[in-house]
Amino acid sequence: MKAYSQYMLRKGKFLLLLLAVITSPMTFASDILKDEEKLRYKDPKTYYAQILQLKESAENSHRDQYYWWLLRKAQAEHLLWLPKKFKETVSLTLDLIEPGAPAEVISHLQMFSGIIAQQESRYTDAVKAFKLSMTIAEQEQLNEIYVSAKQELAYTRSLTELFDTSLVGLQEAYVEAFALDNLFLVAAINETYGAIYGYMDEYERSIEYYEKALESYERLGYVSHIAEAIFGIATTYRYWKKYDLAIEYFTLYKEKIAFTPNPEINFYASYGLGMTLAEKGDCVAAIDAIDKAIAQGGFVDYIAELYKRQAVCFIQLEKLDKAEQALDKAAAIFADIPELQGTTWQLEVDKLYGLLAKEQGDTERAYKVITQYYDKYIDLLYQNSSSRLLRVRTSMEVERQNIEISLLQQRSKVKVLEIDKKHQENVQKTYLIFSLLAIIGMIIILMYLQQRTNKKIFELSIKDGLSGLYNRRYIFKHMDRLVQKYHGRGEFAAILIDIDDFKAVNDLYGHPFGDKVIKAIAEVGQKVLRVGDEMARIGGEEFLCICARIDHKQAVEIAERLRECVETMPLYRENGQPVQVSVSVGVALANAKTSESQSLYVAADKALYYAKAHGKNQVIAYNDIADDLAP
Repeated sequence: MKAYSQYMLRKGKFLLLLLAVITSPMTFASDILKDEEKLRYKDPKTYYAQILQLKESAENSHRDQYYWWLLRKAQAEHLLWLPKKFKETVSLTLDLIEPGAPAEVISHLQMFSGIIAQQESRYTDAVKAFKLSMTIAEQEQLNEIYVSAKQELAYTRSLTELFDTSLVGLQEAYVEAFALDNLFLVAAINETYGAIYGYMDEYERSIEYYEKALESYERLGYVSHIAEAIFGIATTYRYWKKYDLAIEYFTLYKEKIAFTPNPEINFYASYGLGMTLAEKGDCVAAIDAIDKAIAQGGFVDYIAELYKRQAVCFIQLEKLDKAEQALDKAAAIFADIPELQGTTWQLEVDKLYGLLAKEQGDTERAYKVITQYYDKYIDLLYQNSSSRLLRVRTSMEVERQNIEISLLQQRSKVKVLEIDKKHQENVQKTYLIFSLLAIIGMIIILMYLQQRTNKKIFELSIKDGLSGLYNRRYIFKHMDRLVQKYHGRGEFAAILIDIDDFKAVNDLYGHPFGDKVIKAIAEVGQKVLRVGDEMARIGGEEFLCICARIDHKQAVEIAERLRECVETMPLYRENGQPVQVSVSVGVALANAKTSESQSLYVAADKALYYAKAHGKNQVIAYNDIADDLAP
């Protein structure tokens, strides 16, 4: 039952997608919204009230301005946890949107659609929407939206337990967010890490990432995100069976959600407290918290879980009539949800009926009900996982034997106790051996997975996934090191390469062929460059080569060989049709006055721009055109 914690996690991450929106024109509300970023995240209730006051002006304004208003209205509703209004606003905007609408609006709407599908467990639809949002954002260079969509895609895959794929995608998003120097993006990704590691039962690591996110949110003062991070910490502590800490954080969460006008959100604080207290064994306090949660109302499957825990507590307190009433209510709820029939959630009700019968003194009925429960439960285990069945079946048999023993005690207590003692000794020995073997196996598997994950993360932090070259972050750090090493002497050059008319190539032949061109140029560069030279992909179709121990003539010669090799390299479409591409190249040589890498990169970029402006498919050295560029 993790639907709400998943929703709360997704709520916060979506808000960062709208960072780019604040720069868009919105003249009809410029005075009110000039400080909107502060209102949006630090006082979302006031922000929403001001948004609603602008409704009439927005409806009478330019079409694009009305799109922006609808988008911001949806954002505020998402912040305040108003899911019904949020979905209504998104549906209305999708119905109204027309061709020619701003790309930012369309990209955001696809992100909204993905999050709604994610909430409704339509994971295939969610993946499609996130990928479409990423495509639009990449084409329009909307970096924050692109990273956020990649993060949501990774999180969606974790919900279907594709953890390896999820963590790889999330690491890519983290590296890009770090490169953008965006604290909010980094915090949101850390929170997603916390959720995923919680699903993987790695509770210590989950808490570590949640606390990183919480620290960043508190620095920013974003009240909604602070609350959701606290809820994630509380939920992880509950699964970890650290009940006192879970209660502490659920109580804190209840204080932090005072900012939202939706009273329904209080249910989840009461739900978390009630379930935790019941699992802890503090039944008196648990029943009060459960009664409060049920009165507040929430998702019916959550209510059913509360009734089950309430029944367990009533049995422990020997209030058997109330226990039976609670179980009847839980059973009625499950009967109205066909999707949950035959699941462990529903079968547990049958088990509790058996335990109740035992406490009522009806041992024959208890034995019959418990036996039927275990037969159904074992069948379910066979369907789900034969390996899990081997671990669980032993404990199931022990519990079933306990009921049988209760029935036989009337006939021969001494004989039954002797049999039970021998049986327990044999079971404990078998269980101990099996547990030790399972623990050793899990340790070996975890060590292997950890080693493989560390290797993947290191590669992702310095390499571009498409070309296999170094990424932007790595190459600029490398250039910084060379500036320090050769300071005052020069002796190295920057060669900036850009594919001519790359957008036209993508439009004519498709993005897969464009990817093929990028890979081919990367291979050419690896062959032409000298040992010790470094090449990186720093943008969509832009590459940067750093060559040490080189003079002006050598740098231009290498650049010219690169250009010629690209011009003559064989490239064919799937139908066998040859395609010729070319590159423009800018060369800049460090000199004794070069004190930082940015000036060298700017010089190479100016030379590249000159090459583009004067015919393309050529090499231009900055030193040769410096006089032309002088004011």
